[in-house]
Amino acid sequence: MSKNKFSAEAKAWILYDGGNSAFATTVLAAFFPIFFNDFWASDLQAEVKTAYLGWGLTISNLVLLFTSPFIGALTDVSRTTKILFTGFGAISIICVAILFFIPAGSWLQALVFFGIANYCFAAGNTLYDKMLVQVSDESNVAKISSYGFAFGYLGGGFLFLINAAMTIKPEFFGLSSVSDAVRWSFLSVSAWWTLFIIPILLKIHDNGISLPGSHIKLAYLKVFATLKTVSSKKNVFIFLLAFFLYIDGVHTIMAMAADFALNLGLPSSDVIIALILVQFVAFPTTLLWSKCAYKFGDKNTLLFTILLYLIVIAYSAFLSNAIEFYILASMVGAIQGGIQSISRSYYATLIPQNESGEYFGFYNMFGRAGAFMGPALVAIFVTFFQDTRYGLIPIAALFIMGAIILLKVKSTHESLQS
Repeated sequence: MSKNKFSAEAKAWILYDGGNSAFATTVLAAFFPIFFNDFWASDLQAEVKTAYLGWGLTISNLVLLFTSPFIGALTDVSRTTKILFTGFGAISIICVAILFFIPAGSWLQALVFFGIANYCFAAGNTLYDKMLVQVSDESNVAKISSYGFAFGYLGGGFLFLINAAMTIKPEFFGLSSVSDAVRWSFLSVSAWWTLFIIPILLKIHDNGISLPGSHIKLAYLKVFATLKTVSSKKNVFIFLLAFFLYIDGVHTIMAMAADFALNLGLPSSDVIIALILVQFVAFPTTLLWSKCAYKFGDKNTLLFTILLYLIVIAYSAFLSNAIEFYILASMVGAIQGGIQSISRSYYATLIPQNESGEYFGFYNMFGRAGAFMGPALVAIFVTFFQDTRYGLIPIAALFIMGAIILLKVKSTHESLQS
């Protein structure tokens, strides 16, 4: 595979990120927390809303924590990657569409369907990440990974821009209110996601063979065997521990930034503008981070992004107006794609290629364990101190601990040919 020309499979893989990122942007980062705050849970106190949202994310990610390695292992032994990938995508798409029909005040129903959608979105991404090994090689894995995230920000950002316009001028789109615009935005995400899943289903086919016997039993045995293997592979194990901590901060910031801003008194329109900034700043900067990784090494690049995140957290403690929040959003956008894409491509160079599904299952397990722990710690700190700013403390601590452990990883591939 030429380093300057992507295969049809790689292009389909990259393209898909532009579809499922609409969920991460419009639903997860923006409209669900905003709509949950103002529509479904409008009668609850601010601290209670934040805590419920945090626990909703916690439960969803906790289930994924215990199932993602099994999902990856199952596809390794049964040659069902595409079938399960499609199933998870379809369930998530349907649950997002159901949000359109949930009435005001029904915060529990909203959390349930959001939680299922979030779980299936993340479970599907375990298999999507596995496909990265199939569509790339060591010479271009960082580049393809970065292009995936970059196109995700572009595609998700484009739809979010339309969705934001719908909420700002609902009458232009034939809608009667902002609430109607948000509800229709959920349906647009489902349609957009469905459109972008088609190329990956047509172009990418399962590798490997289907082993004889009970695939479920084989998958469980394989997970426990690999647990021992992972612990013996020092570089992989140390990286996963570091990743577990620092990606926690990333996921928590992504999921709860809008709620944090709303509780500071910023109107939802300012939050939406800030989230648009994140998407369109992240598109070019994510591509630049792959060049930094090539020049300075994956580990050094990751350590630098963690340092920048700590600066972001310190800055966010003093937010007081929309302009400052826009600056914060631009800073996050400039870092977010880099830490995600370089983490994924770096890990891909450390693992056995013929067991990529299971190893990426552990990758997503450790990542989602952090996503489970981060919102839980935020909910606990906010509930105890009765101030949303205190939720920043555990996030900063997790970034710092992640960086300390990452320093102990001995990089076998300091740079990849871009």
